[in-house]
Amino acid sequence: MKGTAAEKTIEALETIFNEQTYPETIRTDNGPPFAGQQFADYCRSKNIRLIRTIPYWPQMNGLVERQNQGILRVLRIAKATNSDWRKAIKDYVYMYNTSPHSITDQPPMELMTGRPVKDLIPSFRTDANCNRNEDVREKDAIKKLQGKIYADEKRHAKPSDINVGDFVMLKNYETGKLEPKFRLEKFTVVKKHGNDTVVVNGDGVMYRRSVTHLRKWPSTNNDTAESLPQRPLSLEGNKDLKENDKRVLEDMETDEPEAASKRPTRTKKLPERFR
Repeated sequence: MKGTAAEKTIEALETIFNEQTYPETIRTDNGPPFAGQQFADYCRSKNIRLIRTIPYWPQMNGLVERQNQGILRVLRIAKATNSDWRKAIKDYVYMYNTSPHSITDQPPMELMTGRPVKDLIPSFRTDANCNRNEDVREKDAIKKLQGKIYADEKRHAKPSDINVGDFVMLKNYETGKLEPKFRLEKFTVVKKHGNDTVVVNGDGVMYRRSVTHLRKWPSTNNDTAESLPQRPLSLEGNKDLKENDKRVLEDMETDEPEAASKRPTRTKKLPERFR
């Protein structure tokens, strides 16, 4: 803080409360931002109980005073080593929030957020496959699937018939009412994983696009697989591939999108009264 105005103090506190919700109580000293009527009115409007310490009695707010000792120690070390004191403060706060407390045996951040703290030491508690909140995850997956089914019905979505080896056109991203929707250039599909598709033109330049941005090229008798660019598409032992092409293939290999879920189908029957 660069000043002691109550308005700026309230603005800084709001950024914290927007992430952590409003507290039940606030304990302050009798400094300029907190002693005025404006801060008291703010706490009253947010249903926060304001507790001011007794003047010249720092023991009433012992937790803050003890924390100040650690902060001052970090500042002295940063000054002695000519390091950035702002980064030193951030590292100290993170260390304090993620270290198990001597009384509770749990890190303060874990008590605040209700989830295990992940650090550099592997742990089953923070593993991605841990069965934490399994009911919530299952409910979320069901709702997302229902939303996908509803959206697919409204958009009349259907499976794509584009496969590896097909000739396609690429969507034109240039704006303008007179611009064509698809570029008049032939591309060949060289890799496809779900909706994630990689195409290549006659010069060997590869693009990674969604299958919804592709359209099949009008078929002719001259369209054969022999028109594929005679360039190796392997990452290993190929020095001629451009850096952009390498990134495209690496993205396809590392990014594994979720497999498209199959929509449930039902048999439609005519009601008995109409037969």
